[in-house]
Amino acid sequence: MATGEVELRRHLAEGVYALSLARTREEVFRVLLGRASELLPELHWFLGQVREREGRREAELMAATPTLKTRLGAAVQGPGFPFFDLGPVREICDHHRPCWVAEVAASPGLAPPSVVEATGLRSLFGVPLVFEGRILGLLFAAGFRDEPAAHPGEEVLAVIQNLARIAALALERIQVGARLAETALLFRDLARAVHDLAEAPDEDVLVAHLFEWAARLAPLPEWWFNRYDPSARTCRTTHWTPGLEAFGTVEAIRRPDPVEGDPILERVYLRQKAVHIRRWADLPAFPGRQAWPGPLRTWVGLPLAHAGSLAGSLSGGSYGDQGHVEISEEQFEALQSLAETAGLVLNRLHARKDLAAQETRFRLLFEQSPDPTALLARGLILDVNKASEELLGYPRLAMLGLDPIQMSPALQPSGTPSRAAAMAFLAEVKAGTRNRFEWTFLHASGREVPCDVAITQYLLGPQHIYHAVFRDLTEQKRAETERAALERQLFQAQKMESLGVLAGGIAHDFNNLLMGVLGHAGLALEQLNPLHPVKRNLEAIQKAGQRAADLTRQMLAYSGRGQFEVRNLDLSAQVEEMLHLLEVSLPKTVVLNLGLRKGLPAVTADASQLQQVIMNLVINAAEAIGDASGTITLATGAQHVTESAARTMLVGQDVPPGPYVYLEIADTGCGMDQDTLSRIFEPFFTTKFTGRGLGLSAIMGIVRGHKGALRVYSEPGHGTTFKVLLPAVGAGLEAEAGAAEEPPWVGSGLILVVDDDETVRSVARQALEMKGFQVLEAQDGLEAVDQVRARGSAIGLVLLDMTMPRMGGEEAFREMRLLQPDIRVVLSSGYNEVEAMSRFMGKGLKGFIQKPYGPRELLAKIQDGLER
Repeated sequence: MATGEVELRRHLAEGVYALSLARTREEVFRVLLGRASELLPELHWFLGQVREREGRREAELMAATPTLKTRLGAAVQGPGFPFFDLGPVREICDHHRPCWVAEVAASPGLAPPSVVEATGLRSLFGVPLVFEGRILGLLFAAGFRDEPAAHPGEEVLAVIQNLARIAALALERIQVGARLAETALLFRDLARAVHDLAEAPDEDVLVAHLFEWAARLAPLPEWWFNRYDPSARTCRTTHWTPGLEAFGTVEAIRRPDPVEGDPILERVYLRQKAVHIRRWADLPAFPGRQAWPGPLRTWVGLPLAHAGSLAGSLSGGSYGDQGHVEISEEQFEALQSLAETAGLVLNRLHARKDLAAQETRFRLLFEQSPDPTALLARGLILDVNKASEELLGYPRLAMLGLDPIQMSPALQPSGTPSRAAAMAFLAEVKAGTRNRFEWTFLHASGREVPCDVAITQYLLGPQHIYHAVFRDLTEQKRAETERAALERQLFQAQKMESLGVLAGGIAHDFNNLLMGVLGHAGLALEQLNPLHPVKRNLEAIQKAGQRAADLTRQMLAYSGRGQFEVRNLDLSAQVEEMLHLLEVSLPKTVVLNLGLRKGLPAVTADASQLQQVIMNLVINAAEAIGDASGTITLATGAQHVTESAARTMLVGQDVPPGPYVYLEIADTGCGMDQDTLSRIFEPFFTTKFTGRGLGLSAIMGIVRGHKGALRVYSEPGHGTTFKVLLPAVGAGLEAEAGAAEEPPWVGSGLILVVDDDETVRSVARQALEMKGFQVLEAQDGLEAVDQVRARGSAIGLVLLDMTMPRMGGEEAFREMRLLQPDIRVVLSSGYNEVEAMSRFMGKGLKGFIQKPYGPRELLAKIQDGLER
């Protein structure tokens, strides 16, 4: 891969990561400008935000690199920004595609000559920030005549476009989050307002509360209340905020206005519809309209009605220098809910006796229902029965006027925010496509109450009433949770097994590739003069290849197929041997405590693999503690594992019951949540800023390869404990055998090399021929059998790969033994010796060599196979 392409991918990956973490618009702008400046440093970058307002497109400068402001000087000091009037902006906004103008002066239709001359502008480059067909902003760059010309290549343009798309997504996410927060505040205030309105003893108090809460829900400065006379079809202002008198006399404010003939008032009073006029001056004039007090700018009119009975209206507006006021859709809907509640209360005050009679009849049926039941209108609780009080633990009066979201957790069990889930369900109920769903409430005590909710929609006058009946699902959910826990345990085991198979397969194939690197490097070093200048380069290649081989061994360890040199070991002694290495590896702020038990039973294990487990877990513990002071405790011991205890293990749930020796490493670090715990053994998963290889996944493979188990205890803020358990085999320990020194040796005869990988065959051929052998090659088992059939006893030894197409090593070995019973065969595989040789038990193999191997290792195995 070319360096430039790697660099571009790095820019894209880091930019996407940084944008995904951005929490404010300013962070998005900073990341996007920074990345663009690094990709094309010859240009000067800036960002504009685009808004569509009443058919007019407006662009506003949001951020710019310091170099651009320096170049433009006074041109960007005023309220405007010269580049947003240029043709490329229209091109980008109209077509939602990048625009590049190499010579602005040559395209007068795209840029006014006055701007080009004043700024020394040479080139312009712009990319849109588009989300779901809407343009949210513009990423622009400018080049000037006294600087080197720049041209974005296709690869750079593609990266910038991708970053612009992600930035648009981040901006939309931030905006949606802000809207949701605003909506939550609106509903909170609305719930409080409903409570105040419901408690109002008369019309004056009600109107006072109405003005107070309307001003909180929407930013209009003036409010007034109109009483409607249905007989005369007129409306008259009876209450208003004091500021209204600055724009008209009291007489003008109190003057009755005829409703008929005025389309706006007819809509409010006759059709009982809420009206929002953003710009009053834009309305078409018509004869007969009464003059309103002062120059009206923005206006809302909200009918106060209930069950088709109109009591009056709530109006709000801005005048004169107060200017036009923006009111969001959520704010307008909150005002409508407020007005509807006020209409309900007003009608209650005006017709208390009739309502009391209806209440008596309704209450008899409603309260006697054994099912928890609630009535809702516009998302608020109108009434609940006694069974609902028992279900949720709240008194009835405390629930009236509340949004059910206030008695729900922030998130439903599905992970969806409760408000979003409620809106989705309500939309389905309104559409008639669904009337039953599950919902989780919060009991007054704080515990969650899962319910089955059945909703029926009624139309009472102009208002939709929702009749909700609840059924407690607590016991049913408890049974489902127990069943789901068993299913998750099974899934975790299957997932780890699948990942192990994948890791083992990758490592096996990668070993063949490493054969070419290590083999050819070794062959070159064998033939090279020790003083040759490229010797150091070849040794460096060998070292890199060995590191790659270490990685494949880790992957094989993860898959449970690692190569172990097992012997009986004392686990406490292994920890003591590493103490000095562990102490120098830990920061001075971390204290290492030991609790090593003497006289433990032995474990059959590979010493180097155990050291890797200990070192990795201790280093992870230190990194979890970080820069703070903390403690790491290493303890060993013995315990008996029962079948039920084995099922609770995170790794090794199927280990047999019996005596085990354990290693426990506990830290006082940051701990892990359940989501992190569920993924810690996945290959290359990490919570660090940069990856550290296979990490815990290799440890899992080592533990599984040793027929052991592993348990993890962790909680955010309370540290983590890893407990590794290995089968106990007794107290006898074997001494390590010393390595014998290889005697000088020269080969002769015919060797058959069988492998499906050409690189492996080439390396083996060259190494053997350098030692004096003649070499035959076969690319699979069928060709190998044909060679043995043709050459017979002339073949001194066969180097046989285990995994090949058409005919694998096991079948080929069987066919060759039928043709030549005493044929010498050395098996080769990327998997460990125990697994590979298990298929050939008692069949007369002369040896095994694990890939990747170098020339010296190969020749040593060939010598041993020939001399046996």
